[in-house]
Amino acid sequence: MLLPWQQQYTPQIAAYASLLFLPHGVRVLSAWLLGWKAIPLLLPAAAFTHWLNFGWAGFTPLGVTGMMSGVVCAVMTFWALANAGMDFRITSGNRANWRDILIAGLIASVINTSGMLLAFHHAALTSVGYFIGDVSGLFACMLILMLAFKVLRRTETVSD
Repeated sequence: MLLPWQQQYTPQIAAYASLLFLPHGVRVLSAWLLGWKAIPLLLPAAAFTHWLNFGWAGFTPLGVTGMMSGVVCAVMTFWALANAGMDFRITSGNRANWRDILIAGLIASVINTSGMLLAFHHAALTSVGYFIGDVSGLFACMLILMLAFKVLRRTETVSD
């Protein structure tokens, strides 16, 4: 949906970064709900996607570092925030707050972008593309879920 537009207006980053990367929303929500257990669950999809993009040649130490930055970025963020006294994780008994999840997702995106930059030495514009894609993907994922849950609550109320 977005790729043709992105290839037309930003061809230099279209091969590396999507400006709407929904998997970042999945990894942030997985880390929020599952904590460290999200890593082995996210790893197969990340490895498969990495292989699709780079082939077996992409599984160098730096290539795996770049791939793993995406897998662990959200888990590390929630862990670090919890140790800093801001425990947003669902296991802490806190009430779910979408703003807290977005803040954690922003921080996770910075970690992911840094890991990708370290591993692949992309240009600054591509790194900005990673960040924009992660943030917009997280926002879109959260928006879709909030609307879906709102519809579910309304249908529950109507059927009662």
